[in-house]
Amino acid sequence: MDLLAYTKAIAERIETQAAQAQVPVAVCVIDIHGNIILKHRMNGAPTFSLELSERKAYTSALVGLRTVDLSPLVQPGQPLFPMMGVAGGRFCSMGGGAPLKINGQLVAGVGISGGTVDQDVEILEAGLREPAASDTVKMNIEVIVLPVADADRAKRFYDDLGWRLDLDYAGDDYRVIQFTPPGSGCSIIFGKNVTTALPGSVQGLHLIVSDIMTARNELDRRGIAVSDAFHDTGGIFHHAGSGVLAAGPNPQRKSYASYATFSDPDGNSWVFQEITARLTGHIEDGDESFTPELTDVVRRAEAAQRTRDGAGEKVSGGLNLNSIMVAAG
Repeated sequence: MDLLAYTKAIAERIETQAAQAQVPVAVCVIDIHGNIILKHRMNGAPTFSLELSERKAYTSALVGLRTVDLSPLVQPGQPLFPMMGVAGGRFCSMGGGAPLKINGQLVAGVGISGGTVDQDVEILEAGLREPAASDTVKMNIEVIVLPVADADRAKRFYDDLGWRLDLDYAGDDYRVIQFTPPGSGCSIIFGKNVTTALPGSVQGLHLIVSDIMTARNELDRRGIAVSDAFHDTGGIFHHAGSGVLAAGPNPQRKSYASYATFSDPDGNSWVFQEITARLTGHIEDGDESFTPELTDVVRRAEAAQRTRDGAGEKVSGGLNLNSIMVAAG
């Protein structure tokens, strides 16, 4: 069992429930030895929620109880009352913590904080429920095939980028080369007789980075031709033409709003996009992480989703891009 992958899936379900309830929370998972496995605060969650979520996770991991059930047991005169004075005050009896078990064995504790105690308990319990069986098959993009004219030349280029070489297999009139960008769950494949597409015909592949200037400077240091950073004055995405593109990163460095481009020797093109805060389908009042235009579109999409929900339609927990496009256009 991959404990990190398991807890990530639970954290995603919890954050989906929190987004639907419009109650941003912090989520923490701690193993039975007291080690933090995962810790994340949603946009808009109170700063103190990080500490409280950690204390709740720690308590459930070491005691093996939901913190809401622990509360009556630690009151004066009750059996576990002395426990609250040990471990440097790390134990917490506020609702919002729960043990995680695999095949009946305690492996960790999860804690959330951000709403009222009742809200935390409700969001946590909803997130811990196993999702109902669905006819929808999950689809993850894991490989992109690039058409190249010279496999060795392309291999040298992507090696110079610092990407990891996963595979280089050659057979009779056939070759497969696979590289993976640092930190990416998606790889690229090119070679000989792996695609009939024209070399250089793949355009606009996006590489997400946390700092656009650091990313482009790294390529420049490696001797890779990369454009200057730019942004789109429209504030949503970048246009194909240059009429609304402006030099330099977004002046306020809003998330999703700064770009830089480069191409491989065949002309397959890549785009760096700076993302420092993720959209979840809900943006809190006062959250200025995104451009005004993108914020407006997301909020209109959310309002449209609520209207459909009121009419009895099924609500998606994540950001619905189709809804955004409808709201935008």
